[in-house]
Amino acid sequence: MLQLDLDASSSVTSEASAPPSPTKRPRPPSLRLDHVGVDPSELIGKVLSRARRSPKHPVITLDFTDNTSFQILVDGYNPRLRGIPKELEMDEFFDELVAAGLVDLEIVDCALITLQDKAFDRTADARWDQKHLGIAIKFAEENPHWHCVWATLREFDDSLKSCIFRSYDDVYIDRLDRSPRKRSSPRKMAFPKS
Repeated sequence: MLQLDLDASSSVTSEASAPPSPTKRPRPPSLRLDHVGVDPSELIGKVLSRARRSPKHPVITLDFTDNTSFQILVDGYNPRLRGIPKELEMDEFFDELVAAGLVDLEIVDCALITLQDKAFDRTADARWDQKHLGIAIKFAEENPHWHCVWATLREFDDSLKSCIFRSYDDVYIDRLDRSPRKRSSPRKMAFPKS
């Protein structure tokens, strides 16, 4: 069962209603003193124009109308040392946004949250509760509520056609700095010398 821990005094499950507005309660302190990336609150007030998932890596790129871009990334992911396959998962609404590509929604709140899920290793016949960081985003929609993104690590056995290992990893947000595009200079025409 997916469990969100938005602050130390309240726990919300996916079956419960949305948590109280952040304006009605104090924002919880940072979950990790050493978290990587930018503070998710930097996205508050930005208007999301496009969201897209990388076809090769566990990354979601968020492009905004102010010409800035941020990415939701898996902490510790290295494309050269992939290990157990990692994937970003999200709630159905956010998944539909990413699939649609072009959107026009303002972010009214964004935070790192602690999630708790069941992990398992069938080869060792082991199950455990695992806490991990996710990203929660609230958009200015008709009925605003939290949308969540988290990372899973899964290994499949092709002969059994089932998942034999599932674990979770932390996610974070980082700014995507795009280098300015170089203007192509007109090529000089080469004339044969006579």
